[in-house]
Amino acid sequence: MQTELKRDESSRWRLVAAAAIIVGAVLLVYLPALRAGFVWDDEQLITSNPLLRTFSGLIEIWSGGRTADYFPITNTAFWIEHHLFGDNPLGYHGLNILFQAADAVLVWLVLRRLQIPGAWLAGLIFGIHPIHVESVAWISELKNVLAMFFTLLSILCFVEIDEKPRSRTWYILSLIFFALALLSKTQVVFMPMVLVLCLWWRARDFATLRREAIRTWPFFVMAAVFSLITIWFQNRGIGEEEIIIGSVARRFVNAGMAVWWYAGKVFLPARLMAIYPRWRFDSPDLSEWLPLIALVLLIGLLWFFRNRGLRGGFVAVGYFVVALLPVIGLVRMAYLRSGTLVADHLQYFADVSLIALVCAGVTMLANRGRRELKTAIAVISILSIGVMGVCAWQRTQVLHDEESLWRDNLAKNPDAWQAHARLGQRFFRQEKYSDAIEHLRRAVELKPELPEDHNLLGLAYCRAEQFDQGIREYREALRLKEAKPSTGQTASVATIRTNLANALTIVGNNLSNGAREIPAEAMRRYEEAIAQYEKALELEPNQPGIHRNLGILLARLGRYDEAKAHLRATLQIVPNEPAARETLEEIEAQLH
Repeated sequence: MQTELKRDESSRWRLVAAAAIIVGAVLLVYLPALRAGFVWDDEQLITSNPLLRTFSGLIEIWSGGRTADYFPITNTAFWIEHHLFGDNPLGYHGLNILFQAADAVLVWLVLRRLQIPGAWLAGLIFGIHPIHVESVAWISELKNVLAMFFTLLSILCFVEIDEKPRSRTWYILSLIFFALALLSKTQVVFMPMVLVLCLWWRARDFATLRREAIRTWPFFVMAAVFSLITIWFQNRGIGEEEIIIGSVARRFVNAGMAVWWYAGKVFLPARLMAIYPRWRFDSPDLSEWLPLIALVLLIGLLWFFRNRGLRGGFVAVGYFVVALLPVIGLVRMAYLRSGTLVADHLQYFADVSLIALVCAGVTMLANRGRRELKTAIAVISILSIGVMGVCAWQRTQVLHDEESLWRDNLAKNPDAWQAHARLGQRFFRQEKYSDAIEHLRRAVELKPELPEDHNLLGLAYCRAEQFDQGIREYREALRLKEAKPSTGQTASVATIRTNLANALTIVGNNLSNGAREIPAEAMRRYEEAIAQYEKALELEPNQPGIHRNLGILLARLGRYDEAKAHLRATLQIVPNEPAARETLEEIEAQLH
C-alpha cells in the first residue's frame, strides 16, 4: 500500500513537472509581448471603446446593441481588464499569455485522455508554434485563447462521460463550457462534429457510436443558434459595404486551396504577416479545382483505409477541415474585406489535430525504433522545438507596435491596403504629414471605396498646405458617403463637409491676402464654404465648431447679422469659446 501511494505521488509530481515545462516554454517565448503595446483592432475594441467605461456599457455588451460581433464573454473580459489596467497594455498581454499556457496544457490533457501518443509533445508545440503568435501577442485575439480554453474544457469533460455516477455532472459541465466558448468566439461552432469524431475514435462498434452520439444533439442545437446569431451580426456590421467572395464554384475552389494553405503553415510557418496577398474571386480555372479534388481524395482514402492503420489520420484531417469550415470563405464575413481569405489567427483552433498527428507518429516511431533512431528523433525534435521557439519569439517582437507590424507586412506584401491605411493614420497622429500622405494615397489607390481614408488623406494634404489636393479628396469622400442612403446623412458627412469648408476658407484667405477687395475666385471659395457649413449644420446643428467657423467667415465678409447668430449659438454651447467671443465683441464694437 505504501509503495502504491509513493508511486501515485511520484506520478502526480511528474504531471506537475510536465505541465510546468509547457507553461515555462510559453512564458519564455512570449516575453517580448509584455513590452508591446496596442495594435490594429485594439483601438476599436479596447482603447477607444466607450462600452468599456461604464456599467451601462457592460449591459450593452450583453445586449449586443452596439457590438460588431456577439462575443460578450470576451468583451466582458476586456471591460474588467480596462477597469484593472486602464490603458496599460502589460496586463492585457499578460492575460493572453496565461491563457495560451493554459490552452497548451489542456491540449496535452485532452490528447492524453484520448490515449493519443505524443500528447505532451503536441501540447508543447501548440503552445510555442509561430503561427499562434498573432492569437497571443495581439490583445484583440483574447477571443481566440479564451474560446479555446473553454472548448478544450468542454471536450475534456465530455470524454469523461461514461457509466459512472458523476457522468451527468461531466455532461452538464461540458455543455456549460461549450456555451462559454461560443460566447467568447462563435468560430467554435464546429465543436459538436469534433465530439462525434472523438466518439468514433473511441467507439468499439457502430451501435456504441450511435448510442453515445445521441448525447451531442444539444451541442448541435447551440452551434446552429449561434451560427445564425453570428451571420446576423456580420450582416448588420457589413451593411452596404461590398465584400466580394465570388460565385459558389469560386467559394469551393478557394475553400480547398485555403485548407492546404493552412496545413502548409502548420508544417512551414514562414513569411508570416498580418495581411496576406489578395486572393482571386473570379470564375475559377479548371486547374484551380485540383486542390479541392486532392483534399476530397485524401479524406476518401483515409476513410477507406481507416481499419488499416489510418484511423488516426482520418480523425486528424477530419478535425482540421471541420474546424476551418467557418473561416474559408463559404459565407460572407467581415474578415474578407481585406481581399484575402486567410489569416494566422483564423487557424488557431484547427492546428491542434495536425500537430497531434505528427507528434503521435514521431512518438510511435521512436518507441519502435532502435537506440540510434530514438537518438536521432530526439535531436531533431529538440532542434525543431528550439527553431519554433526562436521564430515565435521573433514574430512576437514584430507585434510590438503598429509601425513594426505594418512595416513588416509591407516588406512582405506591399499591396496590403490596410497596412498603408494604418501607417497613414499613425503618421498623421505623429504630425508626419508627408509620410502620412504617402501611405494614405497608396491606401486609396488600393481600396478607393472607403470615404474615411479619402477624408484623412484630405486632412493630411491640408496640414501639409496642399489645399487643392485636400479639397479634391474631401469631395471624393463626400461623393462616396452620399452614394449610399445609409451613410449620406450621418454625422461623419457633417465632419467631411466641415473639413471641406475649412479648406475652402483657407484658400479664400490666401487669395485675399494683400488685396483691397476680395477677388472673385476667393469669393467663390467663400460662398461654397458657407454652403458646406450650412449643410453640415443641418446634420449637426449643435456643433459649436461649425457655428464658430461659419460665424467668423460671415464676419469677414461683412455679413454681421448672420455672423452674430452663429457666434451666439457657439457661446450658448461653449460659453467661454475665445475665438467666438472675440469676433462677436469686434462686430459689436464696429456696429457701435
